[in-house]
Amino acid sequence: MQKVNVLRLRLGIGFILTAAALHFAGCNALKLGQSTDDKTITTQIQAKLFDDSVLKTRDIHVASDKGTVTLTGTVGTDLEKSAVERIAGQAEGVKSVVNQIAVSSAPDAGSAAAMQPVQAAEETPPQVPPPIAAKSERPRASRHSHRAVNSSSDEATADAASATEAPAENPPAMTAQATPPAAVVPAPAAAPAAMPAPVVKPPEQITIPSGTVFSVRMIDSIDSTQSQAGDEFAANVEAPVVVSDRVVVPRNSNARVRLVQATSAGRMSGRSELKVELISVTAGGQTYQLQTGYYDQAGASRGTRTAETVGGGAVLGALIGAIAGRGRGAAIGTVAGAGAGTAAQASTHGQQVKIPSETKLSFTLKSPVTITVNPAG
Repeated sequence: MQKVNVLRLRLGIGFILTAAALHFAGCNALKLGQSTDDKTITTQIQAKLFDDSVLKTRDIHVASDKGTVTLTGTVGTDLEKSAVERIAGQAEGVKSVVNQIAVSSAPDAGSAAAMQPVQAAEETPPQVPPPIAAKSERPRASRHSHRAVNSSSDEATADAASATEAPAENPPAMTAQATPPAAVVPAPAAAPAAMPAPVVKPPEQITIPSGTVFSVRMIDSIDSTQSQAGDEFAANVEAPVVVSDRVVVPRNSNARVRLVQATSAGRMSGRSELKVELISVTAGGQTYQLQTGYYDQAGASRGTRTAETVGGGAVLGALIGAIAGRGRGAAIGTVAGAGAGTAAQASTHGQQVKIPSETKLSFTLKSPVTITVNPAG
């Protein structure tokens, strides 16, 4: 009796420990799922804001907690604020939106500079020099006196000589020469102010954390009957990868996908399976190697279909044999029907698997990767 009680006690303790472990694992899985959903919601909203030519220049911050999206930052107008709230509310998985974005009425620095009037240079009125006075030359009149030298005693001859004295010549008329005015030279216009040299920002190093989801769209197709493990295929990034409101990997960036495992179903058993991984992306002209989880795609199991086909052939053969030869004919028909079903199944291959072009695949980053991002503007 004591042994039975001890056994029951041990079984009860084991059951309690197992239930506690399952409850703890379920809570962790629920938290991980909620965190992944919030990351996906935040990435979708930031990607849509970046696609808008006006909103991507605004200081907008997005945060999601269990489907409740909180918007903060600054925009230029009320219309932009409403547009951000509408974009956030349309994202998949959003339950409610808390819009705390402020509207700033201050114009941008570039707009203020463009609104300043350009002062025209004032022209200096030309200085007209005063007219130059004409110099008059008055030639000295030459007098020619012809006096007869007579004797002092002969006064009559002296008077006649003084009467014949030559009159003074009239001075020439003064001619004022007009001097042409000096040429008027306009004052040079004021030189425009020199523009300040643009500030060149160095590139930034941004790390994409593990757990980030990369969504790509296939360019090449993958076929389980033709592709082999190790083959690489081209793809494009479907949604931009955003870290702290910065686009690290833009949309339509080149990506490479590698086939890790390719299994083709046999004639009698097995199933087709494709397992691929994202190995690299190209951003800013530089290729970065990635370590991501796998994407699996498998077809129906070949063993189940084989058993159904062979069994169905046996039943049909037994029915035909019973009709033709009663009891003994049923046994013969069963063997013949099973053989016919086996032969028909062996002549065909199992269901094959393909990943066609334009298929959208999602990969979860397993290890963080650092990307060099050129500064915006």
